[in-house]
Amino acid sequence: MNLIKRSAIALCALAMVFAGCSDDNDDNQITLGNKEGILLVTFGSSFPEPQKTFEKIDQAAKKQFSGKTIKWGFTSDIIINKLRKGNGEGSLKGKIIDNDTPQEALEIMVKDGYSKFEVQSLHVIPGEEFDELEEAIKAFKEKYEGVKVKVGRPLLDSDADIKAVAKIIAAKFAAEIKDGPVLFMGHGTPHKADAQYLKLQNELQKINTKFFVGTVEGIGFDANKTSIDGILAELDQLSPKATKVTITPLMSIAGDHANNDMNGNTGEAKPEDQSWKERLEAKGYTVNTVMKGLGDYDEINNIWMNHLEDAE
Repeated sequence: MNLIKRSAIALCALAMVFAGCSDDNDDNQITLGNKEGILLVTFGSSFPEPQKTFEKIDQAAKKQFSGKTIKWGFTSDIIINKLRKGNGEGSLKGKIIDNDTPQEALEIMVKDGYSKFEVQSLHVIPGEEFDELEEAIKAFKEKYEGVKVKVGRPLLDSDADIKAVAKIIAAKFAAEIKDGPVLFMGHGTPHKADAQYLKLQNELQKINTKFFVGTVEGIGFDANKTSIDGILAELDQLSPKATKVTITPLMSIAGDHANNDMNGNTGEAKPEDQSWKERLEAKGYTVNTVMKGLGDYDEINNIWMNHLEDAE
């Protein structure tokens, strides 16, 4: 290799460290378009039934924001990798997502001529995943100077949201609460936003004291109250003692946690490894399961869409 050629390669390598060797590979050189788009962001799922729930949310967005492009982003790398490898549970034909992370979806859109974005979090609480979404959007705005991004808040963001959601889901389970306690299963988080779950339970119990809110993890704001152990202890104090209990997810979809941690048949001997259904049945309760996510309720989707209207 002659000296000139070696020098050229060395200069190119040095240039790549600072700016990239080709303008074609430098995303910062993109000329921004003027199109506007919406990005809906959720944890995601590889189960088939939740795809119908996503479709319902998608239709709600298209109805309220007619004429705007709607894209989706999943925050779970595990789910995205499963879907990309074709490892979803059952058929996912007709799914409305493109197996993109929020960052990837925004990158694709900006390269397609979008410069104004409205991003709606479909998370239930403003916890760790929402914090990570905000960080990703901050990095995106720093990378592409001039883009405008507004972000809609999660479902249980404010006290007004909590009161509204309590009223909606209490009405949805008006028949079930007559037969016995209704238990809503949230995810749970060590994040301070875990307090929203107990706030929601407080509002629900103003309507009926037999509504309970717990979490899968039970490690958040007050594990003694939000764990299944805590709820079982409270059920024992009811008078007259209940014989029938309804369980349902307090999540955007009825996905992995709803199917396994809430309603599964684990076959585990240790109570801490059993599902909510198994724990309740072991205590002698007849268990009624409602496998619907929050996104299956039009009134809940309206709250998310209104948050998108108010995005800042």
